[in-house]
Amino acid sequence: MVSDTELVERLREFLQTSDLSTTTTAIVRRKLEQDFGIDLSDKKVFIREQVDLFLQSQFDKAEEEGGEDEKEEEEAKPKTKSEESNSSDSEGDDESGDEEEEEEETGNGKGSRKKSRSNKLSKEVKKRGGGFTKLCTLSPQLKKFVGVPEMARTEVVKQLWVYIREKNLQDPNNKRNIMCDEKLRSLFGVDSINMFQMNKALSKHIGPLDTEDAPVKSTQKEKQRKQERKEDTNEPKQKEKRQKGGNSGFLAPLPLSGALVKFLGTGENSLSRASVVKRMWEYIKQNNLQDPSDKRRIICDEKLKELFEVDSFNGFTVLKLLAAHFVKT
Repeated sequence: MVSDTELVERLREFLQTSDLSTTTTAIVRRKLEQDFGIDLSDKKVFIREQVDLFLQSQFDKAEEEGGEDEKEEEEAKPKTKSEESNSSDSEGDDESGDEEEEEEETGNGKGSRKKSRSNKLSKEVKKRGGGFTKLCTLSPQLKKFVGVPEMARTEVVKQLWVYIREKNLQDPNNKRNIMCDEKLRSLFGVDSINMFQMNKALSKHIGPLDTEDAPVKSTQKEKQRKQERKEDTNEPKQKEKRQKGGNSGFLAPLPLSGALVKFLGTGENSLSRASVVKRMWEYIKQNNLQDPSDKRRIICDEKLKELFEVDSFNGFTVLKLLAAHFVKT
């Protein structure tokens, strides 16, 4: 009998060399079944949870590497006395405000990874077309929490950890345990939860994009199971279609509106969603547009006001605001 530890080790080895924009839990499960010569149909939920944890650990590594690089650059610069006296305070603020920073305690990956791989992952995780990163529909409770009706499962997990860190909700004695505040209690229905339980609890709040209210209806869950069975038999064809088409994915170049072209100022009239979002956050951070009291909130300068026609917005909704500036063809 194969132990869970052996399954997890092999799962991580496989994911480290896989294209996360096309790999699905069904592909992972079939690979494990092939490697160990056993049926893992009863392990679908376990495998999905382990995939989530793996992706989370890769986010942590990417952020840790990025943070170390920034720290090295900062240390190389000469500091004034005032900067030295304020350095410890500003470090804490910057870390809590980083939109893409994750919980270090969740990283279970083994060995070091190249930064180029981490950067590739951060882009792939926003891919819309397939794999673990496809958009899902969210329950009313989760929609209220993140502020949007649709989001990739991996992105939901990421946003939750951003919130948990900003609110200091980790148990000091065991940082894998989360002490729920009012918002998290309304979402999970408990006073405390650990990261393994959180991934499982999210399942009832996340469903397929093409169904309405899918997370809570058993009939929709049955449709999801049928779709997964269909996916098992049709995966080679689906992968071929994604590779040939590919124009609806998050990484595919899309025509930009005149206003967005003007904002970027590079003359480029087509970019992927991932590239635009990345540049948007670079602009926000370079111009210190995050609200000091709540760094999830962005205070628009004149350029952002002209682009989005709002005075401020929640950082989680930047992709929603950008949607109008991707021209449909």
